[in-house]
Amino acid sequence: MKPYILGVDLGGTKVSAAAFAGDGRIIGRARAKTRAWRGDEEVFETIARVARKAAERADIDVSELAALGIGAPGPLDWETGYVIEAVNVGFKNFPLGPRLAERFGCPIIVDNDVNAGTYGEFKAGAARGASSALGVFIGTGIGGGIIIDGALHHGFSKNGGEIGHTIIQAGGPRCGCGNRGCLEALAGRTALTRDIRKAVKRGHSCAVARLAARPGNINSRALKKAYDAGDDLIEKIIHRAAHYIGIGIGSAANLLGPEIVVLGGGVIEAFGDDMVERIDRSARRVAFDIVATQLKIVRAELGDDAGMIGAALLAREALDRRHTQKS
Repeated sequence: MKPYILGVDLGGTKVSAAAFAGDGRIIGRARAKTRAWRGDEEVFETIARVARKAAERADIDVSELAALGIGAPGPLDWETGYVIEAVNVGFKNFPLGPRLAERFGCPIIVDNDVNAGTYGEFKAGAARGASSALGVFIGTGIGGGIIIDGALHHGFSKNGGEIGHTIIQAGGPRCGCGNRGCLEALAGRTALTRDIRKAVKRGHSCAVARLAARPGNINSRALKKAYDAGDDLIEKIIHRAAHYIGIGIGSAANLLGPEIVVLGGGVIEAFGDDMVERIDRSARRVAFDIVATQLKIVRAELGDDAGMIGAALLAREALDRRHTQKS
């Protein structure tokens, strides 16, 4: 059996890939900007180029690959490898799995990017040893992944786990999905940027007012710098976001009863333990006592590698299942 696996993480900002040896070590890496505005074909070519570059840096030929796993934004069909719609990368009914299989000549596993990140943390990161887990990744938006009895839970729709699109505030701000009051519309980085812009327009002073005047989101590092400087507006907005995230997690904990919740994504990486503690306190006010006393809420450990590691593990395990079924 060929030992090498490629893991790819496709995001709205960047594409990252890593080549893994048979023992799970990363032996080659590559990354590039997604540049989704160039269209779906250009994004696909970027994915293929970055994956090939990671293999080259590992000093392996793509013909030596046993499989490739990729985490992509959704919704998607993980069984067929089609991305149904991913606005941030310009995909609509895009045959990502079949196209990559044609290009690389090996089995391709496609799953949701946050599912892949959650699975990486479950197998090799902060949730190691647990039997059930909830991953919540807070960046531009808010994504979720669910582990039940050691396996990813996709649900009948194949797209379960979308905690960012649970309604936290009925009639609240409009979300990119079209609904109002979603957790993502209250606490994702796009929501934070929106709230800052509104406050600045009303005359509030703010350390990132100049950034708020520009198109696009204010990055997490800039928000953290203003927060550390004691900016009253940023403190208020970050604390409110942590409160809403806690409500979402506490509600999800009552529903799912996970052993552990792993918090990741750019906002958590920037704000660290302070935000995790605020989310934890808010979640425990919502969760039943019997749920809260047993629940662990922790930071992710793998950083940007989580999605690539998870995608590679999913690909490796899919291969193992196929070999078991054949034997």
